[in-house]
Amino acid sequence: MNNKILSVVFLLISQTVFGQIQLKLTVQMPDCKQEKFLLVRGDEGGSFVVGQTKVADNGVLSFSWEGNYGFYRLAGEMGNIDFLISNPDFYFSLDGKPVLGEFRFPDTDENNQFHYYLSEFNVLNQRIGTLREALEKLNERDSSYKELYAQFKLVQKEKKVLLKELWRTHIDSWPARMALAKQELDPDVKLKGKNYDDYHQKHFFDYFAFSDSVLQATPIYYEKIGKYLNANHIDDLIKAENYKTINDVISKLFWLTELEPSSQKYLANYLMNRYPEQKFPEIYHLIVDAYKVLNTCEYVMGNKIIQTRMRNSHANNAGWLVPDVELNHSFDGKIQSLSDVNSDLTLLIIWSGSCVHSRELLERIKDLYPEYHDLGLEVVAVSLDNNLNYWREMVLQNYSSWVNACDTDGLNGTTANLFNIYVTPSMFLIDSSLKTVAVPQTFFQLEKELGEFFK
Repeated sequence: MNNKILSVVFLLISQTVFGQIQLKLTVQMPDCKQEKFLLVRGDEGGSFVVGQTKVADNGVLSFSWEGNYGFYRLAGEMGNIDFLISNPDFYFSLDGKPVLGEFRFPDTDENNQFHYYLSEFNVLNQRIGTLREALEKLNERDSSYKELYAQFKLVQKEKKVLLKELWRTHIDSWPARMALAKQELDPDVKLKGKNYDDYHQKHFFDYFAFSDSVLQATPIYYEKIGKYLNANHIDDLIKAENYKTINDVISKLFWLTELEPSSQKYLANYLMNRYPEQKFPEIYHLIVDAYKVLNTCEYVMGNKIIQTRMRNSHANNAGWLVPDVELNHSFDGKIQSLSDVNSDLTLLIIWSGSCVHSRELLERIKDLYPEYHDLGLEVVAVSLDNNLNYWREMVLQNYSSWVNACDTDGLNGTTANLFNIYVTPSMFLIDSSLKTVAVPQTFFQLEKELGEFFK
């Protein structure tokens, strides 16, 4: 990865860490007067709309908002415009309509290269589409068919050459990677034979990697997930309640992330937002199971035990009265069980010191703990480590003033059995009456639930 990409990634990370900034976008669009556009952004939970407005009579479109640098999309009825914002007062111009219009970005801005690649693909795709339509109207025995087909194959070859050039010689630049990823959304399927759905199921990630830090959480990223689900006829499967096939589709999608942790997280958040537990309980829990088994520190257990725990864990939803589990080896001798915790809301996190995902999650919780603790949150961190000395050392090295306890019987112990734990980390938000408010699966969901509870 070259220095330019590293600088972009650092820019995105630094803005996430240090907070939002005031951003302004100005676009000169003289040929789009009075057309409405949405400004769309991606984050851990999926794509969301920053705002919407119309192009003024003077041909200017403008947005002002608090946000972060990164990839954005202007979505209009005539097409989408994707671009990277890298400074607080960003501008560009468009002559014509979004699909085939001519873009002008600030000098030396890599968006110039990105949209040049896209325009090349658009011209080729348009020619391929026009030739395909003409061929489909002809009989293969017509004298003009062979000549037209030769032109069709020639343009297809031009497109393949462009794809290979970007893939082999320009893959270290984000404009090439974004252009290749976007190109996969509109595949050039064969004139006869495989259809659109077949293509997406077999070639969906030829020029796209879920683990690519540049592409993650962009509108293109989530659009591709949606196209993949549609190519697998997800809506028809839901109507037919064909949960076995739905599980196969979801499981394959998780495996296609190549088990890259942040990719798994983005995918899980997107899917759980798309299929919320209240409306799609069966699908939601298929997603949860796939995510937890693949993206957590899985313990070595008998398959029957795992399956039983997974089935029983589905009952651990909002409103469940949690067991008043004993907090063994608690650092605070006054708190011996969950009912001893005096708080408006308790976050119970069951973790393990040997689990890297657990340690990463605790670090993120540690950052938000002071703010929410003042509002009435308490954290109870129960470890499943069987070595007390190791656990104490882990806690002391990364000490936080919340309640720390340890069940040395691990996955076979009381805590794991009562809460149907089969992987770590696992989280439960519990109110003062020991009823679950929510069972977040990711840090993104945890932040969302805390914001809702304490708003």
